[in-house]
Amino acid sequence: MLDLPMINTYKPRIEELKDEQDFWNHYRELRRTRGINIDREFAEWTTELQKSLTSPGAREDFTELCKHGCTPEVLAVIVWLTRKSPGSGTFWKMIIGPPAKRQKVTRTLERAASTLEEIFTVLITLGEKDIAIFTKIGRIPLAQVVSELRWYIRLINLAESLRKETGSHSLGEVSKYLLSSCVRRMTGTFHDRNVSGLVGEVAGVDDYNEVAQRMWRTRNYGRLDNHFSWMTNILVAASVVIAHSA
Repeated sequence: MLDLPMINTYKPRIEELKDEQDFWNHYRELRRTRGINIDREFAEWTTELQKSLTSPGAREDFTELCKHGCTPEVLAVIVWLTRKSPGSGTFWKMIIGPPAKRQKVTRTLERAASTLEEIFTVLITLGEKDIAIFTKIGRIPLAQVVSELRWYIRLINLAESLRKETGSHSLGEVSKYLLSSCVRRMTGTFHDRNVSGLVGEVAGVDDYNEVAQRMWRTRNYGRLDNHFSWMTNILVAASVVIAHSA
């Protein structure tokens, strides 16, 4: 008999998410001072993404999942991520490929960052007022360039570590897990039929159905949940806060 993993079904109440709600309210207010209604823009983007689903069935699956408890904006983010994941193929090929190539890339990035620090020390250590000059002339401050280069080094190293620990060879697999786990936490069940409709649509797999989704979940969900449940926790908390703020 198949030993299925324990599945977290907990969905926090808004009273438990004070820090997250304060952060969201602060962000909304910050954007509002710049003339941007983030709630309206996020809602409009969500509507456009749903309309971009070419299959009427997929659009209905999206609507049905929202009726069952998913927050449209967060569901749209996961669908968008699932749609974009095939474009990460080159990145993942490097991550799971020969270590020498990966190490060469990180050494090149580190060498570039160190060279900038060595040559442009004065510019990199400028104060905030002087750094603002770069922005005014449409240039990125050198300190930020160095920081970004080292961020990508950490990203490559993190991706390699996750790949080794989880056995995940694609961002698509992770996004499929996030879709399944968030639907489970927000609605109480996996809704494999609706999830498979969205996955098949955005992945371009016409014959992907409820049975295929259930089989994939049985084989992979527990392994991925052990490593990526923290992402689900963030998305679920965001879902509760956004829904409460609507």
